[in-house]
Amino acid sequence: MSSSSLALKASSAPSPADRAGACLEAARSAIEGRFLEVSDVLSRAVDGMNALIAALDRMKESLDGDSVATAARELAQASDTLRQLPQSIEGRFETLSGLVKVGADLTKCIEDMYKHLAYLRVFGVNIKITSGGIAAAGPEFAIFAQEICDCIELGRSQLDTFRADLGALDGDLRQALSQEADLARRCDELLPAVPDSLVSQVSAITAHQARIGQISQQVSNLAREVRKKVGSALAALQIGDITRQRIEHVQFGLSLLEAPEVRALPYEPRERLETFMRQLLIAQLEATTRDFRRDVSRIGLNVGAMAADASEILRLRDHAEGQGGEGNFLRGLEANVGKAFALVDDIEAGERSAETVSRSAARSARDLAAQVAAIQNMRADVQMMAMNTTLKCSRIGETGKPLGVIAIELRQHATHLETSAGHTMAALESLFGSAADDATDEGEALAERQASAASAAAEALRDAVDRIRKTGDEVEGDLSSAARQGGEVVDMLRQAAARFDFDRQVGGHIEEALDLLKRDASGEGSIDDLTGTLAPLMAKLSRIYTMAQEREVHAPFADRVGEIPELNPHAQPPAAQSDDDVLF
Repeated sequence: MSSSSLALKASSAPSPADRAGACLEAARSAIEGRFLEVSDVLSRAVDGMNALIAALDRMKESLDGDSVATAARELAQASDTLRQLPQSIEGRFETLSGLVKVGADLTKCIEDMYKHLAYLRVFGVNIKITSGGIAAAGPEFAIFAQEICDCIELGRSQLDTFRADLGALDGDLRQALSQEADLARRCDELLPAVPDSLVSQVSAITAHQARIGQISQQVSNLAREVRKKVGSALAALQIGDITRQRIEHVQFGLSLLEAPEVRALPYEPRERLETFMRQLLIAQLEATTRDFRRDVSRIGLNVGAMAADASEILRLRDHAEGQGGEGNFLRGLEANVGKAFALVDDIEAGERSAETVSRSAARSARDLAAQVAAIQNMRADVQMMAMNTTLKCSRIGETGKPLGVIAIELRQHATHLETSAGHTMAALESLFGSAADDATDEGEALAERQASAASAAAEALRDAVDRIRKTGDEVEGDLSSAARQGGEVVDMLRQAAARFDFDRQVGGHIEEALDLLKRDASGEGSIDDLTGTLAPLMAKLSRIYTMAQEREVHAPFADRVGEIPELNPHAQPPAAQSDDDVLF
């Protein structure tokens, strides 16, 4: 390779000063990126802490309220009432059983009346047949006999209606009786287990409330402490902005070496001036590195410690996920109360059904009584016709005696029908009395339901369930929110701690820049003949310094130069900065 090629290659290779400038720019860029990133993470961590504390405060308000205590009292009251429910079921069962028994008695009476009506019809037909063979009887007896048969058939039709209505009533009564038996079995299954469980949960809910309150208070105190530390760390991150500015000042100092007045100097004095300036910039960069590593190391340790401390917040998440031992106690209690509430609902439905059946029985008893009365009227008509037949037979003489015998039998069986009808009326009066005793008018029935044991338990359980559901929703929501916020905060702090390797990311570039600058700053030379050129350069550097540390480093070098124009140790920072300069 020719000497000209070697010279060209040497001139195109970057100088140590250029490489140092590139390292400083890499350090400055790393600060802008990494510090801004960690600052953003810590800022979001502060916001997350605020949200976590707000959720914990809401949960504390829910737990400190009297909703849970009131619900506990209502549950204790309802548990006592629940034990009394089987008594009301037993009373209704006895009443319905009595009504079914009356219905069975009525069925027997109906069969007796059917039998007597059948005999009456047979005798009525016999009169019609026998009168046909007696010339003296004439058509009058046949017509009379037909009227008797028609009257008996009407009575049979009314009795058919009576039996159908009684059958429908008996079906309703037996269905209600079956429902009461099912309720009794459910009560045997759930009582006294459910009220006993409610009593035990009265104390358990208080203990659970205290446990959640204690954990939330601990986490809340921890969150507030961590928030303070994160805020302090966030404020301390201004070391990044400070370091960035100091690096820019060094970069500015390096750019002064390219000033026309410097480049115009002969080689030897220019070398001495550049060496002096580089020594100043090295001193500035060493001070910058020392302060940066000291503060960053302290901040890094604090952020790492905060991430470890904040892990305690995850206890709340463990509790929210059921790992705290008791799990979601309020939801479990609500489910248990729901079982009792369902039982009470069924018992109330049984009460309403029993009252409906009783009122229906009372109405049916009145309707059946009217039908029996119609049968009794028919019996009276038949007896009257039989007496008239007897009288007519007497007028006919010997030929009318067979008809007279039949008429007497007709009157006797009409009497038997009257006896059966009387028994039926007595049974109906018993049915009507039992039903009337059990079924008052609707207004009174509603008042009785409201005062019943089932209604009292239902009201207490209804209030307790509403309170527990509301408290459960609030606490569960706040607990989940707090657990989520806590997890996010811990993740952000761990992320910030993991990314806080600024010594390698920034300090390495600065160290490399220092090594490169030191290569070109060896030796000591007089600058007495260079003060005229150095003084303006030193003044330019002085004007951009905004920190005391920089002025302290600058002062010994300024003393060597002598009087520096416009050098003001108390100069203020520039009046305005660009948006790019404001990072924190």
